[in-house]
Amino acid sequence: MHRSILPGLGLAALTLLTAPSVSAEPVSTNEIACSKGGAEACFFAAADYASGANGLAASLPKASELFIKACELGVPDGCFYPAKWYRFGVDGIAADPARGIELYETACKMGHEDSCEASFAILARGKEEENDVPRLLSAFEEGCANESLKACDWGSKFFYDGWDGDYPGVVDAVRGAPLSYKACKTTGSGFHCSVAENMYANPSSPTFDATRALELTDINCTANVKESCGNLGRIYYEIEAFDLAVGYYEKSCELGNEKVCDTAKDLRRYVDEVAAWNANEEARRTEMASMLNAGDYNGAVGTAVSVYRSTVYAEEAVLAAASAGRMSSIDDYDLKVLEHWFQSGQVGSLVRSEMRGRGLAISGEDNSWERDMQTIRSANQRFNAARSNSTYRPIEQAPAPSGSVLSSADAAAQTREKYRYAHCVMKGSNTSASICQ
Repeated sequence: MHRSILPGLGLAALTLLTAPSVSAEPVSTNEIACSKGGAEACFFAAADYASGANGLAASLPKASELFIKACELGVPDGCFYPAKWYRFGVDGIAADPARGIELYETACKMGHEDSCEASFAILARGKEEENDVPRLLSAFEEGCANESLKACDWGSKFFYDGWDGDYPGVVDAVRGAPLSYKACKTTGSGFHCSVAENMYANPSSPTFDATRALELTDINCTANVKESCGNLGRIYYEIEAFDLAVGYYEKSCELGNEKVCDTAKDLRRYVDEVAAWNANEEARRTEMASMLNAGDYNGAVGTAVSVYRSTVYAEEAVLAAASAGRMSSIDDYDLKVLEHWFQSGQVGSLVRSEMRGRGLAISGEDNSWERDMQTIRSANQRFNAARSNSTYRPIEQAPAPSGSVLSSADAAAQTREKYRYAHCVMKGSNTSASICQ
């Protein structure tokens, strides 16, 4: 039979043994939870001691201890509240300005807006002996990373131009660009978006980033910043996306950027000319396909020679005729022209072979002028009729943009490729576009 290790003691006696003494100080449930690592519990316990609430005697030193513990566990307000107590001294806490600054700085790094403001007021605008802008900027960098908009805002201004030149020694695009970018993306601030574009879009800058440059110029152009629209036009010009470039140049001009108006006009003419050429090319391809599919090899070759004056389509037609065993259907005059066009290669060999079979004069082999003239005269009427009825332009290559269109067209190839890549991989871009292939 099991026996109690405390014989003779009943429940009442056990209760008396475990009850706290009357003189023991009360302990809040929050303080107990704090001792086990509860960050919010530490903060609420500190608040109770600070105000003497929930049956606890007011004690700023005790409150400070618990606030700072809450801060160490991730609650930035825990550093913010006692910072002022240490800064100026209060009942039970001796003034320790350096400790106060440290607490503000710690909370700012955690993204606490009011603490970043206090840090700025002390380290950049306070007593001369306490000014320490480099230290402040380190806090701003961490604070910005932790979502403090003030840290992003003010840090960006320091790094960009030393706060209007007041602190020239802290200008640093490498450190400032991320702050400006975040301030732009978070607040939509025109100032920060422009600063970020300036830092990321300059190819000679150590912070050059084609993807962010393209993103930021687009943001600013959408906000009707005329210079940014011009920059975006230049970027797309450099990667040869002329149809996109012209729209941004035109918008920049419409917004009052007269510097790009002539460029916009020249590029618009070029883009329209290319569009017309492409439309004609599509018509050519359709007509050639129709004739070849119908077995009209003579018509296809004649059209390529006399209407299109195109070696590209002529080669296509000759190879199709040879494959079908229909070289005999090609007109004598067309063979003579093709002989001059194709001095070597497969097409030249096919043409000369057919000419020899017909007894036609071949340059270098038979210089019979009379026979050449007879061939030309026999086809002259057909050639002139075909040429006069043609609505197609006698060119094989699309128009090239004028060298005077863009003064910065000599930008480095590497920069162009970075912008091209940025355009092609950005969400929403047409990755099937020709410039992305």
